[in-house]
Amino acid sequence: MFILCVKSSHSMGMGHLFRMIYLHAALQQMGVESVLVLIGEHAPSVEWLKKSGTPHTIVTDSAVADTDWEAQLVTRFGVKLWVNDQLQTDEMHASKIKDLGLALVTFDDLGSGSKLADLQVAALADTRGEVVAGKKVLTGVKYLILSPEISRYRRIRLSRGSLVASFGGSDTFGVTANLVEWLSKRRMTATLILGPGFDHEDELAGLDSDTFIVKKSVPSLAAEFSAHDLAVTGGGITAFEAAAAGLPTVTVANEPFEAGHCRYLQAIGCSVYAGQHDNVDWSILEQPFDIEKMSRAGIGAVDVDGARRVARELVSLSG
Repeated sequence: MFILCVKSSHSMGMGHLFRMIYLHAALQQMGVESVLVLIGEHAPSVEWLKKSGTPHTIVTDSAVADTDWEAQLVTRFGVKLWVNDQLQTDEMHASKIKDLGLALVTFDDLGSGSKLADLQVAALADTRGEVVAGKKVLTGVKYLILSPEISRYRRIRLSRGSLVASFGGSDTFGVTANLVEWLSKRRMTATLILGPGFDHEDELAGLDSDTFIVKKSVPSLAAEFSAHDLAVTGGGITAFEAAAAGLPTVTVANEPFEAGHCRYLQAIGCSVYAGQHDNVDWSILEQPFDIEKMSRAGIGAVDVDGARRVARELVSLSG
């Protein structure tokens, strides 16, 4: 049994949660049991876990602070490998995991405890200029864990048709409303995909239904993206999922570290970077795009096998 321990919140976003759900599915295909442990009681994350049917348990923030929760989980589930997708694993927590005799795996972790990890998976560390710790480190886009559904919908786009926008599970900085304001002034149409943690509905009140189609908490983002020819996304994993599907993007960096992702995607030719969330150059959407060239570049550079690659590494590590 593996534990996949993750944090998810409005400010942190839900990408880490989705990543662990996809990793769980890859492990399941290999016949390996795992359970997702959610730290905190983020309601949209809890709802998504229930909808996805992913085995999970919740550890409250107070339990993390006041109890020996790690040992309790190890005893309860008979764990032999612990995965942290929390970004900041501290040394005390990492030491507890190692003292329990478990292999420790971290994802994109810059915390003081990451140096104790037997394996660190940091697929995009190089694009961000980060130096990450760990006894073994996996970097490169081939280790990106993306939605397995993308493989069903990969296709080459030939021309610019419909526009879709999605800024992750939460859209922490309300970029959707910013984009809508700009598009409305130019009478440009778009489909807006809102994540389960989106809470800026008031800013979208009164939208013209002939101009904007609004969908929230869609069962499959890959399926929704398949109907479109250009996407506006944040600079997180959604942009890489679009690339893998052959969907060209215009990207916005919601966090400073996402700027490196956006520039990387622009450099490989599948995307155009429009700037940081508080200083976006939306006029980029008025320029011509070589949609077919961008579509082919994305499919050629980003595949959908990262989850299986990482799962194999975990199984090998667990012995």
